[in-house]
Amino acid sequence: MTDPQQPSATDRSDAGDRSDAGDVEQHACPKCDAQPGSPCRSRGGAVASAYHTRRFTMVPRLKKALRVPTPADRGPGRPWRPGTPPPAPINPDLPSADIRIGYARCSTLGQELDSQLDALSKHGIPRDKIFSEKISTRVRVRPRFEEALRTAREVKAHAPHCRVIFTVYEMKRLGRDAAELTALADHLTAHGLVLAVPSSCRW
Repeated sequence: MTDPQQPSATDRSDAGDRSDAGDVEQHACPKCDAQPGSPCRSRGGAVASAYHTRRFTMVPRLKKALRVPTPADRGPGRPWRPGTPPPAPINPDLPSADIRIGYARCSTLGQELDSQLDALSKHGIPRDKIFSEKISTRVRVRPRFEEALRTAREVKAHAPHCRVIFTVYEMKRLGRDAAELTALADHLTAHGLVLAVPSSCRW
């Protein structure tokens, strides 16, 4: 009987395909001109079922491979679209630093934001890097929240060697339930951002 906690042979194979794909897609393809971050393209304009030989043999460990299949998450057979270029390598000699972006929120116009703003300022965040608004979490789009996230992403993109910390005084300022907070945490992680909540931890 198969141990449900052990990865199956199929799972291991899929993980291997994704690992190979990540290494192959660091290079442009000399045959189909697919750029780094994109799968290979067939003559018919679809995602190829496998990477072209001249491309995958640029990866030293795959030089003797006969075939490197395109993993399922790249959509083999579907119309080809350019992928996301891999991030440029970070120069280890660049100085690193923490860059903090703050967010403060209360639900109604009658509530005050000063205590949150003061707390964030005490943690070294300049006022011009703190985005605040008076709006309920029931509102789907919170303009200043979205602006804070966008700013954090842009800072990280321009300074990938720095740790960009999205800071909010209390977790409840971000969302109403666990699912919403989990989705936000996943979004921050995907963009290389760090979440800090000074009221619940020391940093």
